[in-house]
Amino acid sequence: MVSDFMEWSEISFLQKPWIKYGALFLANLMTLSSLVLGIVGIVLTFKSYENYSIYFAKILAVCSIFDFADGKLARIGGSKKIAVDVDTISDSIVFGILPAIYLGYWVSDWSIVAGVFTGLIYVGAVWFRLYRFKKKDPMYAPYFRGLPSPFAAMVIACLLIFSDTPEWGVLIATIILAGFMISTIPFASFKGVPSKFDWFWIVVTTLVFILFAVFPTSLMIFPAYSLATLMIIYLVAGPIYAEKLDKKYQQDKKIKEKKAVPEA
Repeated sequence: MVSDFMEWSEISFLQKPWIKYGALFLANLMTLSSLVLGIVGIVLTFKSYENYSIYFAKILAVCSIFDFADGKLARIGGSKKIAVDVDTISDSIVFGILPAIYLGYWVSDWSIVAGVFTGLIYVGAVWFRLYRFKKKDPMYAPYFRGLPSPFAAMVIACLLIFSDTPEWGVLIATIILAGFMISTIPFASFKGVPSKFDWFWIVVTTLVFILFAVFPTSLMIFPAYSLATLMIIYLVAGPIYAEKLDKKYQQDKKIKEKKAVPEA
């Protein structure tokens, strides 16, 4: 049975060299693929394609799946470098620069100054959060401090797929999301070996993200509403679940420390 806080290194069959090398290869491939998609998204922003907001949302959905998966694979492979440094660089572009540019482009139809401000506040919040994550967050903890940037990017994606979303509404939403990202509110990270509940949440969320990414434009509204529902649940229940996990994590840590101390 998998404990709530079992680490990947504690699962014996995952320690085989070919599994670890394979996991690292896939992690690198997903990180690179996400970065390529991010650059493609930035380039397409300036082409003013019809319904680009749909493709923008799809790109972010695919990159969010890759971001979650490559972190898991990097931990299985035992590489902190990939999991923290390389992934942080990719995230800063995919979930920072790409959304910031498109947000600025969108809001600038209302006001150039507001568009520049919107882009700056968003990318600033993402970069601050990623910097704090790299410097202070451990490789495994039951929660993130502040709203994860892929989640914030998907909220933006959901807002922008509706063409009638007002520019001032996008600006306000961006400020709120930036506040959540730079806050110290705990959000469940699902970093470790998933528990039964974690597996349920991960599978459901991944399926919705996949549907969001592959559904044709005419049907995007259905997975969009499902994704919005999951986001509301995560925003409301995520901090509560993270607090509960933290208490269990601290108890589990004390038990392991006691077991590690040899009896006199």
